[in-house]
Amino acid sequence: MPVFQLFSAGFLGGILIPNIIWKMEWRQKTLASLYLLGTFVGKGIEGYDYFLYVLKMRGSIFLIVSLSGISVFGVPLSVLGAVCQGLEIGMLLTMSILQFGMAGGLAGLSLLLPQYILYIPSMFYLFSVIYLQSMEIWKNKGLLSKRIYWYFSQVFVSGIMFFGGILLEVYCNPWLFQLLTKNSYFF
Repeated sequence: MPVFQLFSAGFLGGILIPNIIWKMEWRQKTLASLYLLGTFVGKGIEGYDYFLYVLKMRGSIFLIVSLSGISVFGVPLSVLGAVCQGLEIGMLLTMSILQFGMAGGLAGLSLLLPQYILYIPSMFYLFSVIYLQSMEIWKNKGLLSKRIYWYFSQVFVSGIMFFGGILLEVYCNPWLFQLLTKNSYFF
């Protein structure tokens, strides 16, 4: 499955959609500021509670996506997941820059780092594995083939990398976000 090409198409769409909407007089502090302030800054959760919140939010998505690989829904979900991941990153960066300028671009980038260094490869690999396993089911080769053990071992490897991304998001990302945005004057 061409995960990188699907991700790139989604990323391009994530760049173009906000620019098109922005030119249609949607310039007021709308989607970008609400997304940045509401989702990432205004939670007020710290420490272990924040870890549980991120684990529940990210882990539930990972689990649902992983389980889709043992059904026929894995093929469309892996394609849609790769495109949506690109859309999410492209829109976040573009909206941040359009709303707040270069300082917003820095803030948008700091919301993605360092956890997406592990999230992106983990999800790319997971989407590829899901696609392959789900295609086996589509071809009527059976659910419990010899590949099912291979599938769950690959999901486990991807899960370890994804959990590393969760740890980076919880313990490194807030510090990096504050460091990169403390001298910016948009909040």
